[in-house]
Amino acid sequence: MNRRDLLKSAALLPLATTPETLAPRLDRKRSVRLAYIGDTHILPEARPMNGIAACLQHIQSQADRPQFIMHGGDTIMDALAEGRDRVKTQWDAWHQVVKANNSLPIEYCIGNHDVWGYEKAKAEPEYGKKWAVDQMRISGRYRSFDRNGWHFIVFDSVQLKPDGSWYTGNLDPEQMDWLKQDLARTNAKTPVLVLSHIPILTTTVFAFNGQQSNPTTIMAGLMHTDFGDLIKLFYQYPNVKVALSGHTHLLERVDYNGVSYLCNGAVSGNWWKTDTHQQTKAGYALIDLYDDGTVERTYVHYQ
Repeated sequence: MNRRDLLKSAALLPLATTPETLAPRLDRKRSVRLAYIGDTHILPEARPMNGIAACLQHIQSQADRPQFIMHGGDTIMDALAEGRDRVKTQWDAWHQVVKANNSLPIEYCIGNHDVWGYEKAKAEPEYGKKWAVDQMRISGRYRSFDRNGWHFIVFDSVQLKPDGSWYTGNLDPEQMDWLKQDLARTNAKTPVLVLSHIPILTTTVFAFNGQQSNPTTIMAGLMHTDFGDLIKLFYQYPNVKVALSGHTHLLERVDYNGVSYLCNGAVSGNWWKTDTHQQTKAGYALIDLYDDGTVERTYVHYQ
């Protein structure tokens, strides 16, 4: 193929996508195709509402349509520091956009900005994560389910500090015990995907702020503080194959000990200020899961 033919062929490919493969088996079969969206950060304003609508429509217009959507958290712009009325308008805006623009099932994960941590709301029954659980219509803040030969585990990776002013990324003791039991119950031949809002293992912590004053220090809210325990646990269960996350709004893949840690950008880009955060454009990811436990990701710019 000469250069002219190569350029013609390239022009026929979908624009602004990033496919990734690691020496796939030729005889493997795809089990699941899902779309990952995250960090939608909706506000009751034109730009975020129209942007999320465009993203959802873009997903459903794919010729090879995903079976469902996994939302990696931070559905709304912020509930941590906002009063009831402001939080309610954000959730209302989300439901309005989804109802009008989406027909696919959505599996939600709680993000830090989905948690109602407003100081004056501590006596309210919806304080903390209950409001998010109710709005997302999920069975609990963490859970697992099976689909087409894969086991899916959804974490609650956001733990508020006692005063509600900030958070750390980790699993609380109750959730860690549940995770160990869940993995022990899962057939060793069933591949496992875990989803957490805050990345378990990532290098994006060094790029998130562009330039950190001390690159050897990682903020407790940017990556799981219990990553060492989780890495050891996953090593005991080689069927854990994929860990999806968002939070940093950056695109990255880290393969370690047989697990692919995929950080998947953000639908909102730079929190709707611009389309790009650092070097990652606003987008979503198509995740293809195969019967041999391998994964392919294609990052798609929907705008």
